[in-house]
Amino acid sequence: MKQKRNTLQKGIVFDVFQEMHNHPSAGMVYEEVAKKHPEISKATVYRILADAAEEGRILRLKLSDADDRYDVTLGRHFHVVCRKCGAVADVKSDFCTENILRDTAGCENFCVEDFHIEFKGVCEKCRTSN
Repeated sequence: MKQKRNTLQKGIVFDVFQEMHNHPSAGMVYEEVAKKHPEISKATVYRILADAAEEGRILRLKLSDADDRYDVTLGRHFHVVCRKCGAVADVKSDFCTENILRDTAGCENFCVEDFHIEFKGVCEKCRTSN
């Protein structure tokens, strides 16, 4: 695989991404980048994040009812999504993923390779704004 080079634009996008701490979408990252660097295109931001996810440097989260989000935490973990505002947060859990894969009934004819658990709820900000 051809090694991708580091560019100034890549550095700017990653600096912004890492400052956000909220599982941002590519659109959210672009909005922040554009405030200080309007010369960086939306397509460039989207491509940089997609490439980083493909390379395994960040996680691309494919959440239901939401744009893809990105995460700096690479290890297996789960997420909760606010059904009102779309906020995403990590779920700290003691789930034993090996047990989930082993004990899943109905998958006997499959070689299960991965799974996705997503929690939904209402975040504190949305609960207190009513």
